[in-house]
This record gives sequence, C-alpha cells and structure tokens, in this order.
Amino acid sequence: MKQIDMKPILWMLALCCGASPGTCPGQTEPATVAMVINSGTPWVVADGQPEAMQRALLDVGRDWYKVFGRRPVVVTEVPASYKGPVIHLGSSGSWRGKLVKEPFAGPESFLLRAQRDEAGRPALVGTGADMRGSIYAAYAFSEEILGVDPWYYWVDKEPAARTQIEIPAGFDKRFGSPTFQYRGWFINDEDLLSRFAPDPLRENVFSLEMFDRIYETILRLRGNMVAPATFPFPDERCQELAAKRGLVLNMHHVLVLGLNVTRWPNELPYSFTKHPEVMERHWRKCVEAYKDYEVVWTVGYRGKSDHPFWLHEKDLDTPQLRGEAISKAIAKQVELVREVRPDAPIIANMWSEGAELYHQGFIKFPARVTLVWPDNGSGIIQDKGTVKAGQGIYYHTAMLNAACNQLTEMVNPGRIYNQVGRFVRAGATEYLLVNVSDIRPVPLSTDCAMKLAWDARPYLDRTDEQNMTAFLEDWSRRQFGAEAAGEISGIYRDYFATSYMDDTGLKGENWVQRKVRQLHDKTHPLVAAGKPLDDAATKLCAELLQFSGENRGYMEKLLAKAEKLLPVVPAGRRDFYQSHVLTQVQIHLKSLAVLEASCQAMTAYGDGDKAKAVERAEQALEEFDRIYPELHKAEYGKWAGWYEGECFTALERTRGRLANMRATLKGEPEPVKSDGWEEYGYGELYQYQERFSKHFPLLYPAK
Repeated sequence: MKQIDMKPILWMLALCCGASPGTCPGQTEPATVAMVINSGTPWVVADGQPEAMQRALLDVGRDWYKVFGRRPVVVTEVPASYKGPVIHLGSSGSWRGKLVKEPFAGPESFLLRAQRDEAGRPALVGTGADMRGSIYAAYAFSEEILGVDPWYYWVDKEPAARTQIEIPAGFDKRFGSPTFQYRGWFINDEDLLSRFAPDPLRENVFSLEMFDRIYETILRLRGNMVAPATFPFPDERCQELAAKRGLVLNMHHVLVLGLNVTRWPNELPYSFTKHPEVMERHWRKCVEAYKDYEVVWTVGYRGKSDHPFWLHEKDLDTPQLRGEAISKAIAKQVELVREVRPDAPIIANMWSEGAELYHQGFIKFPARVTLVWPDNGSGIIQDKGTVKAGQGIYYHTAMLNAACNQLTEMVNPGRIYNQVGRFVRAGATEYLLVNVSDIRPVPLSTDCAMKLAWDARPYLDRTDEQNMTAFLEDWSRRQFGAEAAGEISGIYRDYFATSYMDDTGLKGENWVQRKVRQLHDKTHPLVAAGKPLDDAATKLCAELLQFSGENRGYMEKLLAKAEKLLPVVPAGRRDFYQSHVLTQVQIHLKSLAVLEASCQAMTAYGDGDKAKAVERAEQALEEFDRIYPELHKAEYGKWAGWYEGECFTALERTRGRLANMRATLKGEPEPVKSDGWEEYGYGELYQYQERFSKHFPLLYPAK
C-alpha cells in the first residue's frame, strides 16, 4: 500500500492556504480547556507506519473531513517555532518515548490524552502498546473528540460539522488490555449483503468495499478477529484484505482449517476414518495458504455442510465411534498447524452435536487447544454450567434456523450480560466470536456483546437487569439524543419482552414465518384432497391461533407507542428509527397477522364454512403483502435495495404457500411451484466459486 503522504511541506501549504493551526497569537485558553483544535491543527505521524495503521488513519482522516470540511494536515514533525496545538497518532515515532514514558497495561492497550509536549505545546496523544492498540487509539480519537459513532455507517449517523473543538483540561483516557483475548465477528448467511453489494469481479460473496467497511467497524468496536464469510476459500481476497486491516483470521466450525467442504469434489471420498490421506492432503494445502497470516485456527470434523459427518458415514453409529473420529481428526489438524506455526492459537468449536459428544466424554483434545462453547442460536451457551477458565464462546446475535432471526433484533442485552458474564467470571475469556449475519438488522445486541468483549469490568458488579437498563438507555441516548432516550429505551425493553422473544421464548421472526409454512404443509394436502382436517392439524391450528392473537395484540400496542414517539426523535435520526424500530416491529406484527388469518382460514375450513375460509385466506395474503412496504421504508438513501436478496427468512416461500392455499380453497390452479421450498439459497450466493472448481481446495491456482 502506498504510504500516506506525511511530508512537512503539507504543513507549509496549510499555513499558506490560511489554515489556523490553533490558538491565535496572544489568545489564551480558558483554564478548563487543555487545547482547542480546528481544521489546521497538524497531525504528527511518523513515516513507516504498518499498513493496517495507515488504513485506520485514512478512516480517521475521512472523519476529520466530515467534521472540519478539510483534509488533515499530516506531517512527520512541526517547526520548532510553532507553538500551537498538535495531534500525535500512530504506532511508532520518536515522539512516543518523549510523550509516553509510562508502560502500557498490556497487549492492545492504549491511551488518548491531552498534555504538553517537550516544547510546551498543547498536544493530544493517541497511541498504544502495539499496532492494534494504536489503531484503537486513532479510532478513539475519532469517537471521543470528533464525535464519530463506531457504527456510523450502519446506523446512518454522521458527526456534526464544527469549526473548532475544545478538549477539556485533564482529558486523560487510558484503556487496558481487553477482557477477551480474541474477539470479533462471523459474517454468516449473507443473503442481504451479497445482493446489496455484489462483487463486480464475482470473486467474493460481496464486494471488497463492503468487506472493508465491515473490517473498519470491527476495529472501531475494538475487535481484532473475523471469520469473513460463510463459505470462503482460504485464498479469497476478503481474507487478504482482513489481514491488511490488521485483523486476525478465523474459520468457523464447518470450514475447519479453512477447508471449504461445501465445494468438496464429488469424485473424492469424504471420510477421515476411511481415507485420512485425502483429508490430510487438503487440510495441508489450506494450512499452507494461511500460514503467513495471523490466524486463530479452528479444528474439528463435520460433514460436507453444516451437519454431522455420520449422515454420510453411517457405519459410525455410536457416540463413542463418532467422538473417536472427531478426536483423531482434531489431533491430525493440530499436528499440521504446529508444523508451520508451533505457538499459534487453536480453538475447537463444539457446535451442535459436538457439544453433546464432549459432555458425554467422547471427544478429547491435544494440549493447548481452546474449547469453545457455542450457544443455541438464541444466546444460551451450551456448556451446561461446566465452563472453566481458558475456554471461549461462539455466540449469535443473528441466527439462520427455523426459530431465530435474520431481519430483526432478538437477543436482549440482559441475556448477553448473563451468558457472556458467566464466562468472564469463570475466566473463560480466550475467544468470543459473534455471528452477526448481515449486521445491519442487529447493531444493538452486537454493540452490547462487543462492549462486554472489550472490557467486562464495569458490568460485573451489577445485575443483568441493571446492565440491560443502563445499556438500553445509553444506546438510545447515543442514537436518538438525551431527550428521547428514556422513552425509546422503554420501546426496546418492551420489544425484547415479547413472549416468544424473551428469555423463556428465545424465538425470532423466522419462527413466526416458519409456523405459517408449517400450518400450510400440515393442512394444504387435506384441503387439496377435499378431506377434513385431522386431529393433529386441528390442534396445531388452535395452538397457533391463540399464540398469534395474543402476540399480535401486544405488537399492535407496541407499534402504537413507538409511532407516537416519532415526533420526539430528532429529524436526522428518524430514518434509523424507522429501520431499527418501526420496521422491525412491523415485520413481527405483520407476520403474526398473517399467521392469525391463516389459522382462522383453516378453522373456518374445519367448520365447513368455505366462504369464510376463502375470505380469511385472502386476508392472510393481503396482510403478507403489507410486509413489503414496511421493508421499503427501511430502504432509504444508500440502503435502496437492501432487502432484494432476502431468501433465508424465506418471505417468498411463505407467500407462495399463502397464494397456493387461497387458490386451492377457491378451486383454482396453484400459482406457485412448491419444489425446493425449504432449500436455502447458498447456491446462488456462492455460484461465483463454480468456475474456480479445478483449483480446489483453493479458489485461485496454487502459487
């Protein structure tokens, strides 16, 4: 990457152009102000900064431009005659030893403070113990001084324009080493992102520009790790870019050692027990592809997709045989990693069946492998209370399954404090990977998790309820201002208290949509055959009718309260209020209304009232079609087309069933073909990989 231009000549140009580097001659600062900065205040940044540091400084430079309307003046040193304020940033430079004499608290720690430099000038110093600490310091300057929200892109919040900023006397913020050593995101089930920001070259699941925004956000939130996509190859450009950004690479529980098993060639046997040499050969190639990066290696053994391997290896039919196969595979994978990276961190994510086999004692790890406990997709970690120091967490704020969430928030902050807090208190803070899916629907819960990952200490002496109340109020204040924060935090609290979403329900909008389809699949064959509903269908219909009616009423009241607050929301924040509050409530409300009308249609059919059944089936379809305008309200400005790629909540599959039921009740041909309704759309998302298949297990030809 080309070095940022840091030549002193820029300093002279700034003066010639009329910039005011600081306080004018003869002007004094109030005693309560340490320094005043404006568009001409120079940044002192030494040459030779690491590329990741340079990229972060470019981000902060763009923030500076948003605030002051001019690019920053970046120099390597300032003239001795200059007595105005200066800003020192970066991970290296002769000034560090002069201005920062005390030791840092540990890896990734940093400071941001106002002081005097050796020439007596007011100086703002932002630097850290190492490269990532210095990156965090630069972003902290942006957040604390320039007023840039770390989530600015995702929550549509730009900083206010300023002519100058006063930094108060005594400004001194020091940040110790993080609570979790490795902490970051898994970008998973990216149906919205892939269509919204396609890669023009069709070599990544979405564009590198969008990946760059995501990596920037992780770093602004003081994360240090990323599993960049659902099914990437080890040499995809998104991996390289993450490394250039200074992030640690990680792989999720399906792609152990980075092997993209979803593209496993049909002609090759997939079995570590029968053909270990085949598996080992491909694992070794993946290790070779990653070996020059900083990596948290994931080991394990599953099938050729996100399911157990014994669906294909049916002779491994006991827990003991399955556990032995996993243990032997892990041992070999660890051996391969240790050959090239003897001290590299290695984790074993016991997702799904792995957790149960581990609890039963059938899975064993080699030394120095970190056990990572997954949650259940709803934020409840599956350790069964057995967590021990040195372990880690795989957590979800978004989850693709039949019960959880893709389009809305679901995991309340109290649950996060409770579950992640258990691990912090046990000393199980080696690793925290948060599955965020498409990111934009879940900034609140993800922000909560990342704050806890960075520094859990402020939360440990308070109850989960106290922490949740404080977080919701703080989030609402940051996003909507102090005046509206109290009432809006109450909206969020009531939203998370929905009976199927709370700590006893643990469900999201996917569950409601799936129940509409389940009801159809149970009743439609009977209706099509002209048969009465059987007992199972009648019971399901009654249960879902009661559920949908009660929760629809609750959501209607919540929506009314939320809409009533709209005038209190600052004008510049109403778009985000629409997308994150009103649209999300509407997704639930309209889905519940669809389920209720569908149940009423089947109840009428069961009672022999064909006309009412048709009427309610038409109502169900009409209610469903009201979802789309609500989604479009959240597609303002830069978000135009955001929901175009939606396929994992499966709105169109739900609508197809409703249209077919209405047609069948009316004696008309079914308008929608039902084949493959339950197939997830990964084939379309990752179709770009097909033309590279001859290079397996890599995307590109081996170097």
